[in-house]
Amino acid sequence: MAFDPIQEDCLRLILEAMRRERVYPLNDNIFIERGMEQFREDPSKLIACDRDRSFHLMAKATEILDYHIPFLTDEAEIDRQEQRAEHYLHEAIELDASNWDAKRMLAALDAASNDEYVSYLLDNRSAVERDLESTVDEARDVYAREYASDLARRPLERWLAALASRAVISGQYRLALSVAEQSLTFAPTDPAGIRHTGMLAMAKLEANHQDIKSYRARHAIAYGIVGPLRRRHHAAEKSLDAWTLLAELSAAYRSFDYTSADRYLHQLMRTYPDAAEPLYYQAEFPDGIFSRVNVVPGSQDELILAISEATPLLQEGIGTPDNACFASWVANHEMVRRALADRTSSAAGQPGRTGSGGDN
Repeated sequence: MAFDPIQEDCLRLILEAMRRERVYPLNDNIFIERGMEQFREDPSKLIACDRDRSFHLMAKATEILDYHIPFLTDEAEIDRQEQRAEHYLHEAIELDASNWDAKRMLAALDAASNDEYVSYLLDNRSAVERDLESTVDEARDVYAREYASDLARRPLERWLAALASRAVISGQYRLALSVAEQSLTFAPTDPAGIRHTGMLAMAKLEANHQDIKSYRARHAIAYGIVGPLRRRHHAAEKSLDAWTLLAELSAAYRSFDYTSADRYLHQLMRTYPDAAEPLYYQAEFPDGIFSRVNVVPGSQDELILAISEATPLLQEGIGTPDNACFASWVANHEMVRRALADRTSSAAGQPGRTGSGGDN
C-alpha cells in the first residue's frame, strides 16, 4: 500500500543495466540477483545516466524526510537534515527536469500552506500526464516498454495520491473522492493506497454503510476481494482495514446507531491488537512527502497511520458544546478504557517491564 523508494531505485537501475548489457529475457534471475547485490554494496556502480542519478538523489531525500526526520527531536538537526534533503531534490531536478517526484516533494516543502500545495498539484497534473503519455508513445524496445508499463506510471500515481490526501486536509472532500476514483481507474491494484484516502473523503461526505459497501465492491481489485461482495459472516469481518472500519464507525456514530458503532469499534480493536493506546492518544503522524510511509499491513503502525490520516474525521463536533466530539467518544469509550486499564495492570504485574516497548 506504499511505494518503497529504495526498492524502486534498485529496480530502475537494474532495468537500465539490462538495457546496457542487452540482457533478455527480463526475468533473468541470476542477473537480477547480481544487480541487487551490487546495489546493496554501492548503488553508484549501477548509475550511468542523469535520469538514474536524479531518481537516486530523490530516493535519498525521501529516506531523510519520511523515515528519519519524523523521529528527530533536536530542532537544529532537523533543520540540517531538511537542508540536506532539499539540496538532493534541487540537484535531482537539475539532472532530470522530468523528475516529477522531486518537483512535487520540493513544492510540498516550499508551499506556504496546504491550499497552495493543492493548487500546485492541480495546476501541474496535466504536465505529469503528458510526460507519461510521451514515455509510452516513445517506447520502442522491450526495456522502454517494460519501464513505461510500470515504473514510469508511478510518479503520476503518487501525484494523484498526494492530491487526494491534501484535498482531504483542505476540506475539499469531493475533489479528494473524485481524484481517488480516477486513480483507481488508472491503477486498479492501487499501489499508492489511494482507496483509503477515498474512504475517508466518503466518510466526511456522510457516507452510510451501503455507500461504503458499494465503494469497496466497485474497487474489488484494490481491496483484494474475490468475486462479488456478499453478506459478511463473523469470520469474514476480520478482513476490513482500519480506514474502512473508521469510516463505518463514523457513519454509525453520526446516525446515532451506537449499537453498530460499538460493534465496529470492537471489530477494530480485535483486528489490531494493542489498539487501545492509539485510539486513546490519536497521535498525528507526519504525512509522507514521497508517498504514504511503509507500514506492515495489519500492524499497530498501520492503525496509527490510519488514525492520523482520519484526524479530519475524528475532529467532527469540535467547537460545538452541545455536540460530543467523535474523537472524544472513541478515546473515552468503555472498551478503550478497559483495554488500557487491563494493559496497565498486566504491565505492572511483570517485573522488569516498565512500558510497552517492543509491541511495534
